[in-house]
Amino acid sequence: MELFSYGVFLEGFLSAFLIAVSTSLIGVFLLIKRLAMLGAGLSHAAFGGIALAIVLHVDPLVLTLIYTVFLGLLIEFMVEKKSLPADTVVALFFSLGVALAITVLGVTDNLGVSIFSYLFGSMLTASEIELLLSFLVFLLTISFLLFNYRSLLLLSFNEELGKLRGVRVRLLNYLLIALASANVVLSIKAVGLVLSASFMSIPAMTSLMVSSSFFQSLLLSVFFSSLSLILGMFFSLSLDLPPSGAVVGCMVLLFLIASFGRFIKRRFSRVF
Repeated sequence: MELFSYGVFLEGFLSAFLIAVSTSLIGVFLLIKRLAMLGAGLSHAAFGGIALAIVLHVDPLVLTLIYTVFLGLLIEFMVEKKSLPADTVVALFFSLGVALAITVLGVTDNLGVSIFSYLFGSMLTASEIELLLSFLVFLLTISFLLFNYRSLLLLSFNEELGKLRGVRVRLLNYLLIALASANVVLSIKAVGLVLSASFMSIPAMTSLMVSSSFFQSLLLSVFFSSLSLILGMFFSLSLDLPPSGAVVGCMVLLFLIASFGRFIKRRFSRVF
């Protein structure tokens, strides 16, 4: 608890908590829309933005945020207009982002500069601008979901019915992808490129497995994400483990516990 007296640690924890909540909410909608791999694709595509920021000597977070949101919207445009499978387009940008980053950093001899922190995250530290951006994205995500909850619910399960009922399907899809892209970029700061997609997918997967309603799945996703963050930070500080690995490890552990509990419940329901 003494660490919370240090402003840098407190800002880092608050930033990670805000982004854990918002990514867990967005993740539920993405999983239902069968876009589970979008987070992984965007996180690796963001690598290209990080490389450009390092070479151009500008703030990596701001440039990568703009770059990744643009790529996310481009992915949605290609899926919509070209009628391409979403996983195919995501795989394309996944490869493009990594290839661009390696090429740019290799040609400019910057391949070893500050790459480690972007690959594996730096959860215990956060600047004021990072905390501010995390709060803004959190606020935008919560507001978007609250004001468009019914439309998004219809959109997630049946887009055609949504169109018939006057839901602005296209606009909501673009806004959802833009917010997902922003959340992915901010989660990179917490757990790095390698694990950032876990923030968006694993808590949502766990909640959908054990929930009995859509609204309950949203609440449980936030619960599992927050619990994983707190437990992961505790184990990290107690056992001197990397925070990103400890947090994602807790997410996987909760998923396995939920899977085992569901298996036991089904076996007992068959017996009795």
